[in-house]
Amino acid sequence: MTRAARRSRPHPSSPVTARRSLLLAAGVGSLGLATGCARLPVRLGQPDAYTPPPPGIDDLYRVDLLDALAQAIALAGSASDVRAAQAELPDLLVGALQEQRGALLTGAEAEDETSAAASGGAESPTVAAPTAMASDGGGATVDAVALVASLVALRDLCVQAARQVSGSLSRPVTAIGAWTAWATARLVALLPQAASALTPLPAPEDVVPTREVPETDPPSVGAQVDFHGTLETAQTDEWYVGYVYEVLAARSGGSTREAHLAARDLHRSRAEQLAAIAVEAGAPVPVRQAVYPLPSSFGSAAGIDAWPSQASHDLLTTYLALVGAAPFAQRPLPIVVALTEAAALAPHVGRLEALPSFDED
Repeated sequence: MTRAARRSRPHPSSPVTARRSLLLAAGVGSLGLATGCARLPVRLGQPDAYTPPPPGIDDLYRVDLLDALAQAIALAGSASDVRAAQAELPDLLVGALQEQRGALLTGAEAEDETSAAASGGAESPTVAAPTAMASDGGGATVDAVALVASLVALRDLCVQAARQVSGSLSRPVTAIGAWTAWATARLVALLPQAASALTPLPAPEDVVPTREVPETDPPSVGAQVDFHGTLETAQTDEWYVGYVYEVLAARSGGSTREAHLAARDLHRSRAEQLAAIAVEAGAPVPVRQAVYPLPSSFGSAAGIDAWPSQASHDLLTTYLALVGAAPFAQRPLPIVVALTEAAALAPHVGRLEALPSFDED
């Protein structure tokens, strides 16, 4: 609109506008009189009914994850053989799964559930009855097998979702997947018969997009500076952990030494893979140091024994941050490593946060 046109446009409080408003009011009033004061469904100037756009990839995965969490909650709550083996474990699992589900609800969904619970309405879908249970072939329900199968399905869905959703959602989704990796490893160690339902984690090269991304509401990624920073941190952490394992190997013998050397090689290999990603992305590549300071906990035998689990937890936190900051194509490695480190905690940690790393923010 030109400046001259704006000057010629009547002000809302000008006589012209006021006269138009008066005529409009008179017209509506006379319409009522002409029809015997009947109220007709006349709505002048009302916009057309709003049609929301189709859901984007974030919402599509979020809805599926909520369904998978509801199924896992139902199975965890009814796992009689798990309760018999460790009385408090089912309640621990249910509590964590409910916390994860709550983290994925929108504000409106959470408010609706709170209102329904307060008014004594229908039960939340978190306690819906399971739709399927595993059987040992003789009619007896094998609760642990069904529960592990459900958690594995949730884990795999988290991996698929984390590869494609927005960065702000990929981190909590990967955190949920990491927790399920820990929980399934813990359950199988407690109840070996459930091992039949536990499948291996995918290799990074197998973590590929599995869904077509709708054109509406496309996913987003974090800032490049965040990606470069977390990628540099991950490289430094891996070089450091590899060095400490080499020191432990030098202090050990036999099978323990071999295990430490294998761990050293694993972490150095990861550091090299991360460095290749950094070179391609134009991110910093920290130089591997010949010597690093040893952890302060190495002053005691107990501290040395506890260090591997602490290292796994620290790496889990590092890789979850990297997943949230990384572009889509660079996510597979940190996704798989995060779940791998969480599973490695199972023999040493009896409880893992429902959303690892988020309590530290």
